[in-house]
This record gives sequence, C-alpha cells and structure tokens, in this order.
Amino acid sequence: MKRESLSALTNAHAWVGLVISTVLFIVFLGGAFSLYRDNIIAWERDTVYPQAMPGTLVSLDKVVATIDSNYQIDQHHPIFIRMPKPSAPHYEVYFAEEDEHGNEIDYNVIVSSETGEVLADGSRFTFGDFLYELHVNLKIPGYGLYIVGTITLFFFIAIMSGIVIHWRKIASNFFKYRKDGKKDKWLDGHNLIGVMGLPFHIMYAFTGLVFNMVIVYQIAYAVVLYQGDQNALLKDAGFVIEPKQELNQPMPMSNLDSLLVKAHQELAPVEIQFVSFDNFGDQAATMTFRAKDPTQFSVRKELKVSVKDGEVLYKTLDNYDNDVRGGLDVIANLHFGSFAGYGLKLVFFVLAIGTCYIILTGNLMWLAKRAKNKRQSKAGLHLVRAMTTGIFLGAMLATALGFASARLLPETFAERSFTIELIWFITLLLSLVLAFSSKKQQALSVLLLRASAAVMLLVPVLDWSLASRNILNLLSQGRYDVLLVESILVIFALCAWRIAKSIAVKKPEQTIEVTEFSRPQTA
Repeated sequence: MKRESLSALTNAHAWVGLVISTVLFIVFLGGAFSLYRDNIIAWERDTVYPQAMPGTLVSLDKVVATIDSNYQIDQHHPIFIRMPKPSAPHYEVYFAEEDEHGNEIDYNVIVSSETGEVLADGSRFTFGDFLYELHVNLKIPGYGLYIVGTITLFFFIAIMSGIVIHWRKIASNFFKYRKDGKKDKWLDGHNLIGVMGLPFHIMYAFTGLVFNMVIVYQIAYAVVLYQGDQNALLKDAGFVIEPKQELNQPMPMSNLDSLLVKAHQELAPVEIQFVSFDNFGDQAATMTFRAKDPTQFSVRKELKVSVKDGEVLYKTLDNYDNDVRGGLDVIANLHFGSFAGYGLKLVFFVLAIGTCYIILTGNLMWLAKRAKNKRQSKAGLHLVRAMTTGIFLGAMLATALGFASARLLPETFAERSFTIELIWFITLLLSLVLAFSSKKQQALSVLLLRASAAVMLLVPVLDWSLASRNILNLLSQGRYDVLLVESILVIFALCAWRIAKSIAVKKPEQTIEVTEFSRPQTA
C-alpha cells in the first residue's frame, strides 16, 4: 500500500475510533459485567432469599394457583414461568394485570419452589439486567438498539482498518511493549491488546451486528418481499406460532404437572427452562414448554399442548425446526460465552476490559497528536478530553456505585431498581459536568479512578456486614455467586487503583507524547 493511502487509512481509523469511543466504551463495560449477569442477579437477590434447590419441586399447579389468586391476571397477555435450577432455585413468573383504564401493568414475581408462596417482587433485583441493557441498547428504549448497531458496524470497520494498517508488523508488534517509555507505551498497549484479542473482537463485532441490525434487515425484507406484511415474514422465519382462538369460556388451570411430565417425555433428554401460557383461564388455553438439550452445543426444543385435553399442537426436536432461530441461538451462545464454563467467561471478561483499554488509549493517542498541532482548536481538544474523562471514568464510578446501592437499598423499597439506575445516570452526568468544568483533567482522572476503586472494594465489606449469614447459607449449598462477583470487583478495583497511581506520579497535566503515532504504519 502506498504511503499516502496508508496515512489516510490511519487517519480514518483514528477518527472512526474517536467518534464511536464513548458509546463503545459503555457498551463493552456493560458487556463485560453482563457475562456474569445471572451471577450478579443471584448476588443481589439470593443473599436476601437464600433458598436451596429442593429435592422435590412444589407443584406447578400450586404456583399458578397462587399467582391466579393473588393477582388479576390479564388473560390476553402471555404468562411466562422460568423453571427452577440449582443456580436459581426459585420460580420466576412474568405476567400482566390490566388496570381500570385498560393499561397493562407488568409483573415479575419470585415464588418459592419449596412452599409455592410469593417471596418478592423480582423487578426490584435487576441490576444485572440493567448492565445487560446498557450493553444492548444503552437503556434507551426504541432507538438505542439502532444506535448500538450502528456503532458496532463502525467498530467492525475500525477492526478491519487496524488489521490493514498493522499487517506488515503484526507479529513483531505483538512482542513489543515499551512499558517504561513515556512516548510509546500507550501505542504498544493499544497494538498488543488489539492483536491479542483480534479473534474475540471480530466475533463480537459480527455477532453484535447480527443482533442489533437484524431489525433493519427484517424491515427491508418485509417491505420488499412481503409487501409490508411483517407478520408473514416472522411466521415464515418460525418466530410466530399462531395461538388458538380464544373461546371466552372460562376454565380452571389444573392438571399442569401432568402436562409438564408429558413435555419431559416428548422432548427427552432435556432441561425444561421456560413454560408459557396463551389464553390463560380459557378453554382455548395452551402451554408451551421450551427446553435445552444438555448433550448438544446449541439445540433448543419446544412443545405446545392444549391445557384442556393435552393434545400436542406443535413439537420440534431440532432448534424449533428452523435454521434462522437455530442460527441466532448459536450466535447468542458465542456472544455471551454460555457454551462453556466460568473459565471461558473469565477470558471473555478480561478481553472485554482490555477492549475498554484499547478505546481509552486510542483517545489518548489522538489527543497527544492533536495537542502538537498549533492549528488545532483548544475547545475541540478540551471537548475530547472531557468526554474521555467524564464518560469513560464516570461510567466506571457509576457502575461501582450501582453495586454499592444494590447492596445498601432495602429489598422492601418499591422503587429500588429505578433508584439504582437513577444513581448510575446521575453519577455519569456529574462526572461529565466535572470533566467539562475542570482545567486539571489529570487530577480529576486520578480522583475518579480512586473513587471507583474505593467503592468497589467497599462492596465486599458491605456484603459480609449486612448479609453474612445468608452468604454462608449460599456457600453451604455450593453456590459461589457472591464470591465470584466480589472477586471481579476486587480485581477491577486493584487495576483502577494501579492506573490512578501510575498517573498520579507524573507531573501535573503532563502531556503524553506518542511520536510513533504520526507515522503512517501505526494506528
């Protein structure tokens, strides 16, 4: 490649990285913790309700009867039940009520698998889900999915351009890291982690694109091939199974456990994960059982039966009999590392945090290069510095405070989850305001890093101070979610403190020089 072309590609790589950096950092930070989403939910919820997996589950009939007697269930809304498992031994029931104005009120309740009684409102223990939503759509309803999808597309472009830029020296640069040289260590770290995590980054960029941009393709296909009939498209893709027509003839929901036994027999060998109802309380009611085959990498099975007489209405033993649904399930397993144990998730977690480091060093190198240009706008430089400090480090502090709040706020507080999310966004906003108003970005960076580390180290102290008995109960059951979450936070805190220390020993507001960044063969 000619020198001029390589230089132009390098500039494009830098600018693309800069434009997407703030959103991409939050996406990867949320994604790193989302790998342990179920563990975080268990850390938050099961330290309050530390039930063991019973030898015999309470009757499914009793669980449904308890919900039916305590709530005015909207029969036009599906009901979903997550079945208990050793790592999450409660029933989780999702349904809706209809208020006097005809509006749906969604519910998520936790039901004991020992007694069948309602234990708590599950929507109060959703910090793990919140971090996942940050990763998927930035917690922005509607358009957030498209924003993340677009950012993921540009992330894929940045990866490809980075490969072209470094191709001639990709092997030699992998073994080069000048940690003691102030001029080069940001560049070497950027290149080293970028090369080391290249397969991971390509896989994440591709699978993320599939998840976030599939709606765009879906709309295009619906318009071009199905003349605007999106339901017909979904039906052909296997995503819509027509429910039986409601008969408006009430019928008690009973004999459900025998249908559960039938599902096990029809789909064996499986682990029933979800049970759902359509037309609940009507003679046209149906039950759908969704299961995972534990002997296969990514095979899901499904059975739909009539509640009235047990007639099998739909059955599949091979990924819902559809390549689209099966393919998406394979991609989901790859994206979230759910096809292996905690060792793989730890590798994915480290690589995700390493990607955050790549994003950070990319911005630092851009700032270092532009600061030498006398024609560069000082306002523009301050904007990028403030965004880098406020959003990158502010998101870390917000996440730390989110964990602390999830432990401190009582489970009886009705607005518990909303308050935790509000704390997260307020912390990010205040960090951004401080970054824009501060003239000492280095000192503010040290402060935010040390505050993040201190709060994360405080979380294990709060755990054992406030819930030690229940934690010991969980450990006696062989459940180590609390220790796992605490370990992640301690490691993250130590890294943040080490970075703060390395920044603090430098002279105030010292400019990081990256002389090689101006060469065309570097990113």
